[in-house]
Amino acid sequence: MPISFLTPLFLAGLIALAVPIVIHLTDRERRDVVRFPSLMFVRRIPHKTVRRQRIRHWLVFAMRAAAVALLAVAFARPLLEGAPGGAAMGGAARHVVILLDRSLSMGYGDRWARAVGAAREVIDGLGDDDRGMLVAFAEQAEALTPPDADAVVLRATLDGVRPSDGGTRFGPAVQMAGQILDASDRQGREVVLISDFQRTGWNADEVVRLSPGISLEPVDVGGGGGNRAVLGVEVDHELRDGVERVAVAGRVANLGDRAVGDVRVELVLDGQVAATQAVTLAARTTATVAFPAHPVTRTVRAMVRLAPDSLPADDAFHFLAGPQRTVPVLLVEHPSAGAAETVYLRRALEVGDDPPFRVDRVPAGRLAPEPLQGLPAVIVNDAPLGDAAGRALRAFVEGGGRVLLVFGRRTVATRPLRALVPAALGPAVDRLADRGGTMSQLDYDHPALELFRAPRTGDFTTARFFRYRRVTPDTLATVLARFDDGAPALLEWEIGAGRVLLLTTGLDTEWNDLALQPVFVPLVHRLVRYLRDDDDRTAVLTVGHVLDLAPVADSVAGAGGELVVETPAGAREVADPRGAGRLFAVRERGFYVVRPLGGGVRDGVTVPVNVDPRESDLAAVDADEVAGAAAAGAAGERRAVAGSLALSTEERERRQALWWYLVVGVLLLFLGESVIANRLSRGSSRPPLSQGERAR
Repeated sequence: MPISFLTPLFLAGLIALAVPIVIHLTDRERRDVVRFPSLMFVRRIPHKTVRRQRIRHWLVFAMRAAAVALLAVAFARPLLEGAPGGAAMGGAARHVVILLDRSLSMGYGDRWARAVGAAREVIDGLGDDDRGMLVAFAEQAEALTPPDADAVVLRATLDGVRPSDGGTRFGPAVQMAGQILDASDRQGREVVLISDFQRTGWNADEVVRLSPGISLEPVDVGGGGGNRAVLGVEVDHELRDGVERVAVAGRVANLGDRAVGDVRVELVLDGQVAATQAVTLAARTTATVAFPAHPVTRTVRAMVRLAPDSLPADDAFHFLAGPQRTVPVLLVEHPSAGAAETVYLRRALEVGDDPPFRVDRVPAGRLAPEPLQGLPAVIVNDAPLGDAAGRALRAFVEGGGRVLLVFGRRTVATRPLRALVPAALGPAVDRLADRGGTMSQLDYDHPALELFRAPRTGDFTTARFFRYRRVTPDTLATVLARFDDGAPALLEWEIGAGRVLLLTTGLDTEWNDLALQPVFVPLVHRLVRYLRDDDDRTAVLTVGHVLDLAPVADSVAGAGGELVVETPAGAREVADPRGAGRLFAVRERGFYVVRPLGGGVRDGVTVPVNVDPRESDLAAVDADEVAGAAAAGAAGERRAVAGSLALSTEERERRQALWWYLVVGVLLLFLGESVIANRLSRGSSRPPLSQGERAR
């Protein structure tokens, strides 16, 4: 095994080996000289003697020379170049955390088999004193073993791990490994990251850096050909010969670098193949495959699926197909409101087709409890509320209804209105002098506004607001949007089992030009659908997201208490939709069924769940880039990771710590040399001469 030195100049200390040589060749035993008086006048005759000087005690000499040589080598800081992975030398125990990627893309071809094999090799390489931990990760990381598991436990756990339907994120897994190893007292601390290093899971902005002294070894099991996937569907409804039909079009993609021809695409309705199409896909392209319209009389489970390829998990898209549902919306208006004042709001609701809205209009003075029964949403558009209308709306909201209040020039702060609005209502704010304000502070994390989070989904800053009502909310209200002067623009609060939204400016063109902006129609649709919980009941979800069970419980017959959530794999879990179990994380692709405890499947709601389409793109990031960034350390220095692992020279020498063992050897040699030298000295010493012997 080749050896190098961190500070080779200290090897010049080997010159000190001359010291024991000089000592052994010049140091002679001296006897006491006794002068005789009778010989003091005898003439001294020079006497020359030539005697070869030689080393008599070779063992002592060897020990002294070895001690000096080892001391010089220790100061030179030796390093064994062939030491694997920077492991601690001299039998020091290691702590190894194995990060095993089990995201959906790991199911491509033989990636999973190679990943398990790589993890098994790491486990087999653990010594008797080494300990490890197995962490499986997709979007989130999960510790599968205790932090100090031995090889037996690690092997048994590895045999039961399977790939999941989740996406890829490296950050949580590396963070968990770093926290475990930061608490470890072992000298060798290593992370082994086994993955296909999918590019979609790598975000340089959220890099988790490991502490200095923790090494990271990347094991890339990626590679392979292209992939085909179904990214989504579009469903249109048409009425032909008095029969409603659904026309489905699937979006399929070829994410490989080679064109593929004659790809079979199927439409599956209620478990039966309803139609088949063939399509040719060029490299890195997406195509829309349209199927003939099919009559539907009830809602059924549906899929658009491809012929299986090397990654079957993304070859199908699950959704629901059935008769189109018309959403009734009650529009409460001022009795003298003209058509021009409500035309924009009515037209925005009329163009809704997913699902369509059925708009009924009623003057505020004629509002009674009966028309409100069974309605999912009510819009009070700049209309004063009398006592009867206020009591009816209050009872409607307390019973679980949803109301959108729109303030305008006709709004009057009456007592019934104050009973619905937990805020102090002030006069209108006039912004004509500064050419109108803008709506610039929006809570895009709120379900009512999250549609506009992504780029090119709506720009609210283009709309100018010349007037709006000054509203000072109390602690019960949540501000969802503000104007550029900080005044609330959109608020929400709950009353009983229902909720109320308040827009502090009108939906006509008198107080603003919002109705003339492209964002107007999707904003109206989004607010109404949020009020009626349309997105929460039967929307298509993505693996890793959460299902809100509270609105599902409202729509399930007889759901007065706990619900049963049945996963696509057949597992059942009981959840409380009003307590901590309200948010249920979906982890599998397919159809989930939510039903009352003790009820049947027909009593429940079916929710389709699909994989993240980003996981279908198998393009990879350089494994060295991921490992190098994660192992950069707290000071931010970059460690180059090449091959299985390449640490800095200083780091590898520090972890091997050969110099420490050499110093211990020097101390032992000096101790042994002292003992032996003392014994030899006592054995060679003579007793003093007597007076008679001196005379002779």
